[in-house]
Amino acid sequence: MKKLPLIVLGVLVVMVLIMGLSDRDRHHGYEGNSKMSSSPPEYTLYGEVQSPVSNEKINPKDEKSFLEDNVEKSDEIILRLEDSIERLENEGKDVSDLQEMVTDYSSLVSDAKAYLEKADSAESASEEEKYISLSREKMIQSDILLKKIFVDMHNYMPGPVEITGNESLDANGSGVIILSGDLDADISMSSGKISVVDFEGDMSIDTDELENANIVTESAISTSANNESHRMISYVDVQGNVSLSGSSMTIAVMGDNTTLHVTGSGEIQLYGNGSYCLDNSGSVTEGFWLAPIFDTV
Repeated sequence: MKKLPLIVLGVLVVMVLIMGLSDRDRHHGYEGNSKMSSSPPEYTLYGEVQSPVSNEKINPKDEKSFLEDNVEKSDEIILRLEDSIERLENEGKDVSDLQEMVTDYSSLVSDAKAYLEKADSAESASEEEKYISLSREKMIQSDILLKKIFVDMHNYMPGPVEITGNESLDANGSGVIILSGDLDADISMSSGKISVVDFEGDMSIDTDELENANIVTESAISTSANNESHRMISYVDVQGNVSLSGSSMTIAVMGDNTTLHVTGSGEIQLYGNGSYCLDNSGSVTEGFWLAPIFDTV
């Protein structure tokens, strides 16, 4: 079984969080060359700061609106990060490095916001485009740093529940679920969001029993030094039942009144309010979901 790369976990947690802040699209970049298939502008946000992947001329007004939406959601993320750091600090954790990264992240977002305000008062179209471009670069840098923040925060999270080929896990609750491995999963929820990454190209998704689901993005995500890309699909407004299977996949779920039944070999992380039962040939182990470090409610 492939272990879940920490950068992918960070990206997926960022994704379900942002989808939780709003059902409107907000697109994050991913490691390597990741092309999002939704509305422009599209960015590659990893490593060195880069220009939009599309050479098509973007209307400055459209891009400005896109960036304003990113800044607004980033401001909400900053508040949640600060609450999480305070909680960890109260638990006696050394979060000085994490606090420094969040401070830097906040500064980048603030700079991006300031450039947008300058664009509002620009005296010419060229000056407006200059400030929009500067704002875009700051947001690209902030997204890169945000992924690093989530990877670092993962170090404070308790370990996952592990299952093997002769075991099954059933869970009920509300919050965030991360599954990784060679799995068959049945998920039901009253409302929520799902993102899934297929590492081996054999993933199967059955959405016939969903009452409502909209695909936000279908993209390619690169997670290794050789830039091997993998298919990723994200859904919002999920209501009802969905079945997923694959020999190497990662699933991120954020939902209310969620039930999960999973078999196979892999790892499951459960954050929120709920309980689970791990069945090993009739020997049942019960447990509760973990309080999330980063509150997504």
